[in-house]
Amino acid sequence: MIRNMLLVMALYASTIAAVPPGGNTTVTQPQQPPPPPAAPPMVPMPAATAAATATPSPDPAMLARAKSEFAQVQGGKIDRTTLTADMNSLLTDDKVAIVKGAIGNLGAPVSFEQQRAGTQGDVRYAIYLVTFANGTKVDFLMGVDGQGKIAALRLTPAQ
Repeated sequence: MIRNMLLVMALYASTIAAVPPGGNTTVTQPQQPPPPPAAPPMVPMPAATAAATATPSPDPAMLARAKSEFAQVQGGKIDRTTLTADMNSLLTDDKVAIVKGAIGNLGAPVSFEQQRAGTQGDVRYAIYLVTFANGTKVDFLMGVDGQGKIAALRLTPAQ
């Protein structure tokens, strides 16, 4: 309801902006929004980092932490003291609620398998394939900085 009201208000505002001062108030076609900006170019990883991305054996401590963080996200409650300042500001309560709504009712994962790992700058990361009993699969990325704080979390449909 609120979203629809905001959309109506936005359309109304664009209609007002489209009428020149003293001009006709009848608008036959709504204004089209400007096209979105182009996506930024991809930044290639340095060669030393790229070689580290194929790490076959998982770090047991990183895996345990990833499972713990995943459970927190799935449950909708994050220990924000474990996050970097940037990650804390990016991971809003609304975003956590959206993720909880998407995966919260899937139950505990039946498998949590590392797909890749490496470093980028001072952040060590790993990407895990998380599988649930109903067959749903997601990729979960977690990155930890040099101080042990979580600098990256990402959850996407499995590729």
